[in-house]
Amino acid sequence: MKKLMFSAVLCLTAFVMVSFFSCSAQAPQANLKTDVDSLSYAIGIQLSSEGLDQYLQPRGVDLKDATVKEEFLKGFLEGSKLNKNDKKAIAQMEGRALGKQLVVDMLAGMNGNVFGADSTQSLNKSQLLAGFVSSLQNKKLLLKKEEVQPFVQMKTEVIQAKVNEKTKTASQAFLDENAKKDGVKTTPSGLQYKVVSEGTGAKPAAEDTVTVKYKGTDIDGKEFESNDKAVFPLNRVIPGWTEGIQLMSVGSKYTLYIPYNLGYGERGNMPRIKPFAALIFDVELISVSPASPAAKAAAAAKAAVQFTPPVVKK
Repeated sequence: MKKLMFSAVLCLTAFVMVSFFSCSAQAPQANLKTDVDSLSYAIGIQLSSEGLDQYLQPRGVDLKDATVKEEFLKGFLEGSKLNKNDKKAIAQMEGRALGKQLVVDMLAGMNGNVFGADSTQSLNKSQLLAGFVSSLQNKKLLLKKEEVQPFVQMKTEVIQAKVNEKTKTASQAFLDENAKKDGVKTTPSGLQYKVVSEGTGAKPAAEDTVTVKYKGTDIDGKEFESNDKAVFPLNRVIPGWTEGIQLMSVGSKYTLYIPYNLGYGERGNMPRIKPFAALIFDVELISVSPASPAAKAAAAAKAAVQFTPPVVKK
């Protein structure tokens, strides 16, 4: 019932959350003379009780704050006086709601899409509004509408390349220096690892399922993930893990230093992991569950490279 009620009231709460109404709004007095009166009153309680806080908090409205709640109720009661045929008033309120949504929610999301984890940069709000309003008013635009989509994509890629280059350069510099440290070994793929302690158990194959304890950090030491008992098929994770954990015996503890091409690549895994980011994992291999012969055969067949002789022209 909770989801149903909030679907029904979504449009109303979306535009009455602004506090530009008069301060004289008063709530009707309860007077339950009929069954319909009682049902209506109960539904009103239901609307205010079932998930309203959870709906409003992400939108910047905290009903635990008495002054905020008072302003919310003023707006709610004035908004409830609207006649559905009063198109001008409704249009103004929807405009206010969209303007609020733009600056509170949408702009942050667009900034994330363009600048990634670089929170120091932001789109120019005044220029965004200039484009929005001019387009809606059919004024002469500085860009042709049919050119906007490819222009947005091109400029976004240019900006993202500049932002990501910082991460890529810093990651490579870290790996270059790290490779010189005592105990750090580098495989032909570029994976770096350090043996913290060596176990005596079996080593897993790529098709096996492993149980590990791990902690993942970026090159600045910021932890983004950890798990005391993760279980997964070894060939279903990032390449740096598939390769690195196969080097370990059960009981071993290794530190894996994973370049971006063996990790989450050019796209990253935002917001936790930036594009082109090198990653550090402290891993303990707890146990190995060997794959069945059929699973190993299927994996081998899938991985097999078929050689096709070149065509020799006569």
